Amino acid sequence: MECRYNLNSLGNRRIIYFDCMDCKNGGSLRDKNCLRSVFRVLTEKGNVDELQLRKMGYTEFYDEDQLGKLLEIIELRKNLLGEEVWAGIKDCKRSHGGWRAFIRDLLTKEIWNPIQAYEILVAVLNQYKNLGIQKKFDPNCLDTYLKTLNEIRIRFENTELIRSYLRGLKTHEIFKARIQPSFVTSTIKFDIPNGVKLVDLYRVGDTGIMIYDLNGVDKLYLINPPELHLSPDDVNLLMRLKDRVIRKYALEIIHPMEAREHFKRIGFELLRNITDRLSREELKNLSEIFARYTAGYGLLEVLFKDEHIYDIYIDSPVGTAPVYVDHDKFGICTTNLYLAEDELERISSKFRSIGGRPFDEANPIMDMELKEIGIRVTGIREPSTFDGIAYSFRKRRERPWTLPKFVDEGMMSIKAAALLSLIVSGQRSILITGPRGSGKTSLLSALITEIKQNDRIVLMEDTPEIPTNSLRGLGWKIEHLRNRPVVSRHHEDSYELSPEENLRAALRLGESILIMGEVRGPEARVLFEAMRVGAAGNTVLGTIHGSNPYDTWDRITNDLNVPSTSFKAVDVVVSLGYREEREISKRNRYLRNITEVRKKWEKNPQIENGFVDMMLYDDETGNEVYNLKDSDVIREISIRKGMSLDECNANLELRGRMIETIVKMSGKENVKELLEINHVLSANREYIKLMNEQTPNGHIDYKKLYNDWKKWFGKYVKGLKTEMKS
Repeated sequence: MECRYNLNSLGNRRIIYFDCMDCKNGGSLRDKNCLRSVFRVLTEKGNVDELQLRKMGYTEFYDEDQLGKLLEIIELRKNLLGEEVWAGIKDCKRSHGGWRAFIRDLLTKEIWNPIQAYEILVAVLNQYKNLGIQKKFDPNCLDTYLKTLNEIRIRFENTELIRSYLRGLKTHEIFKARIQPSFVTSTIKFDIPNGVKLVDLYRVGDTGIMIYDLNGVDKLYLINPPELHLSPDDVNLLMRLKDRVIRKYALEIIHPMEAREHFKRIGFELLRNITDRLSREELKNLSEIFARYTAGYGLLEVLFKDEHIYDIYIDSPVGTAPVYVDHDKFGICTTNLYLAEDELERISSKFRSIGGRPFDEANPIMDMELKEIGIRVTGIREPSTFDGIAYSFRKRRERPWTLPKFVDEGMMSIKAAALLSLIVSGQRSILITGPRGSGKTSLLSALITEIKQNDRIVLMEDTPEIPTNSLRGLGWKIEHLRNRPVVSRHHEDSYELSPEENLRAALRLGESILIMGEVRGPEARVLFEAMRVGAAGNTVLGTIHGSNPYDTWDRITNDLNVPSTSFKAVDVVVSLGYREEREISKRNRYLRNITEVRKKWEKNPQIENGFVDMMLYDDETGNEVYNLKDSDVIREISIRKGMSLDECNANLELRGRMIETIVKMSGKENVKELLEINHVLSANREYIKLMNEQTPNGHIDYKKLYNDWKKWFGKYVKGLKTEMKS
């Protein structure tokens, strides 16, 4: 019986899918009937990039290298038939007509099983070596016939398939299929080139991660999930479980945010009823896999859970190119995961349910957040793309960044971190500018941790990226306002307030520090007007896309129509960027400059010396250049804090020494946890406590303050290590 098949195009790739569910021997190129069916289809359809044999529980994948062996035989058949290789024996037709029929049958019937056809050919040639048989035929005709057969044999032996057979390889060794459980519809490739170097190895939950350096520049992020190593019995269990759940729970209405855990519980209970051969741990593992592919995010979950990954990208058309990621150690890495179209559609449907907004041809852009895992999702599809759905996923850190952690990561120096800490404590208004992915939001969250906890914060975002819950849990007082997302600002039925409406509401909430997740629309005019007249409270922090202070000013005044003089309400512009080292593909984020905005200019701050760099990273020397002696910002901070300039500089030095101690101690004691917010917060609280103890004396002894703090910190680290060991 011929297997059913269909041919699909995926971008510029052609894939043939065979339905082998009803095949007598299960469907495999090792089976002569299946091989014959595949040969006939390949002959009819021409070049194909991938073959999939879908059978009960599993799918066999054959790539271009494997198919090339079959296509080479098809090309040989086509050439031999086109050349009419039997033409030389036409004069022997009357006495030896069976010879021509044999050659035609060999090339039209037997060749569907190439190895068998070759064996028949060799057997016939060996048969004619018998002298008794040779005497029965005309010598000239026989010589022509044997030359023809030998020509066919030689051309057979020049194909990779027959060469492999002659080397003693069995059919299953010649055609090496990649086998996956059929519920894993996406493709996971393990084609690792020779000579590559394994540079990292770790686990994300139940999945192994291996990172390879391919050529000194490109990196391969290889995932090896447990579902690829399940026994046939376990795969069959999961297939039975899926059928049972579909029949029993198909009509249940479940909140999409709760669906995964719901199906995980159902899977565990049903598996326990179906089989008694599995341990509790094995049941948990199988129910986890089941939930991943029913109500979860499939193999994307592995990438979502990897703490080393910042961004995940899926380009259209899906399946033609691998998913790629931005890794904190290795930069942009290509993965071995090729998502299937049906899998991405299933996940897209889940996104629509969670976000509560359409994602279709009438609404081709999606912008939402997966709150439970801290992922910002941006999707785009036709008609805004030519080739289907594409996604970008931005991961949000569950815990906010800290300045010591930025120092440890090499993004800024100790002195730069100390300067930012002082500027925030001095309640100056700060705009953080930089390109996408340069760390603007991460730095903003770190600066929030430098705000005193008795200050009230009003935070405005359209897509939540600041880890507000973590900050609240540690004691910061934050009112989190939700702006209407950019993609919904022209939809009348959107339920969120516009950013400018939200901002006006925020300004009426009383004295507070105002933080704008990103300044990018009409709200900028309201914001800067409020800052100019002092209605925005003590401090304003925000981020904006740009590259330097002038670019930021130009965008705000010309693109966002903010009066140029209103820009003077900004005290400091912090510019971030990327630094690429030679021959290395990884882009390192770094602090380019900290620039104060002076107030004595009229039209253009760049021309009228309105921008003065307090700190500037010199790209040529790789050093930071500081200019703090004549800083208006430092002078204003000292006045606000009731300090002399010398005391203000001593305070700056103290902050630097504390940050340096935290960073060095985290490395020396191998306790990187010290760089996290809860421990940095404890260190800052102790600093404030020691500062308050000296304040009544009217004079701060910064040397003594640091020594007392350092002594306390040493005990703190010792206690933390003891706690971690226990």
